This record gives sequence, structure tokens and C-alpha cells, in this order.
Amino acid sequence: HPHLNANNLQERPIESPDRFQPRRIWLLSTPMSTVTLGPARMGDAPAIAHLSRDLIEADLPWSWTPRRVASLMRQRESAAVIARDQNRLAGFILAQYGDESAHIALLGVANEYRRQGIGRRMVQWVEETAMVAGLFLVRLEVRAIKREARHFYARLGYRETDRVNGYYSGLE
Repeated sequence: HPHLNANNLQERPIESPDRFQPRRIWLLSTPMSTVTLGPARMGDAPAIAHLSRDLIEADLPWSWTPRRVASLMRQRESAAVIARDQNRLAGFILAQYGDESAHIALLGVANEYRRQGIGRRMVQWVEETAMVAGLFLVRLEVRAIKREARHFYARLGYRETDRVNGYYSGLE
């Protein structure tokens, strides 16, 4: 079992399918709602930042502020995808695309929308975009104390490649 006081760096090689069909909008229907996945707009940055603070950084200094989220969204080699249930933000993913790999910077799904496939679909969006760009490796960091997140990524095929102490605000 991984040591819980370290932070795990995860990665997953992705394989190019024979025929790739890019998707721009997904609808996920559940008995209670219809969630739409699509590109985030700059006006979504504050809601993304606040949900990130609540889900990921609740016990850390707030680093993914609205300004930082907006800054990443403005970068040419980035993607920001949101899951929306009518006017409510259900989840988000922020990713960056480099020369050799893609990097998932942030992923969050509101508690009441978990285990509905939303996180998996957003990760697929990032992976498919990476493949179109000719990138076949996706990297991310996950807090060691976030066991559910680590299991989520493991179920998607990600594996731990390294551990970094003090990665998150120098605290863990």
C-alpha cells in the first residue's frame, strides 16, 4: 500500500484507437438530472475555483483561486471542461498539453454527482484530445490522503510513478 504521507504522481500511457471520433458535448442522464459536458468559459473560472477549494484544497491554503484558474484557461495549450446540471457546476477538469505528455492539473466532481461516470468522461475528454495532438501519456498528481481519488485513477489505468513530499503548499 502506498505511504499516506507522500503525494503520488500518477501517469497512464494511452493508445490511439484505429478510428478516432472527437466528441465535443456529452450528455449523461441519471434518474435525477441530465449533466452536460462541454468546454468551460472564462465566466466559469470562479465557480471552478470555489468547487476546487471545497473538494481538493479544503484543508490547504487556497492556491487554485479564480485568477489562477482563469490564467490556466487562457493558455493556448490547455483545456477546461465542465460538467453542468442545468445552471449548476457538477464537475470540472483542467489540463495542459505539452510536447511529450498531457497533464491533468485539476479534476473535481461535486459530491452529489460522484459515481455517475462524470469524472471518467472528463478524463476521457482530456485523453482523446491528447491523442489528437499526438500525445500518448497523461500525467497528474493526487494527494496521498485522497484515497478515493487514488482508487478512481487506478480504475482508469493510471499507475503511481513517484512520490513527492511537500508538493501541496509545502504541507504534504
